[in-house]
Amino acid sequence: MNHPVKRAPRVHSFLYIYRNHTGEFWWCAVPWLDGHGRRRQRRRSFRDRRYGSKAAALEQARQWRDQAIDDPAVRAAMGDRRPLMLYAQNEDEAPDRTDQRNPFGLVGVTVTFREKPLGGNFSVTANRGRKRWFSMRRYGGFGAFKRAVVQRCQWVGAPVPEDDELRQRYDRWANRNRDLLRRYGLDP
Repeated sequence: MNHPVKRAPRVHSFLYIYRNHTGEFWWCAVPWLDGHGRRRQRRRSFRDRRYGSKAAALEQARQWRDQAIDDPAVRAAMGDRRPLMLYAQNEDEAPDRTDQRNPFGLVGVTVTFREKPLGGNFSVTANRGRKRWFSMRRYGGFGAFKRAVVQRCQWVGAPVPEDDELRQRYDRWANRNRDLLRRYGLDP
């Protein structure tokens, strides 16, 4: 269960194609990896005037983009730079290692507390800009934690861990933070 999940890049009709309305042209910026593994961009513009119409320029931009995507250097740069994963540690490491940044051993699942209104949330993230919060007041401590892990698994495409494993991870954290939970009016 400790294997990273690689996701195939999704090519949609406007992937890497942008419109400049004032200059009346489409432009395309396709990423690629150079010999040192650094991300670079190949750019090209497609003016409406040169191709006769806005639609014809867009079609040329799509053809150029599709041809560029066939290059292995471009394929390597597309999609995720690092594979998404659920578990933060290897099976070799001790499971009860106390890590302040990642107390559950799960990537993308964190807990935050607030003064007004008094309470706490489990937050879950994946990719850039994807974030959700689950209230400990509404779902209870373990319920919010479980919902956050299930959401992370859906986003990264990983299988959901067994309830026993989730309960064990949550209980270990709750026992270490019993006073903090009580301070914010939450049941451990």
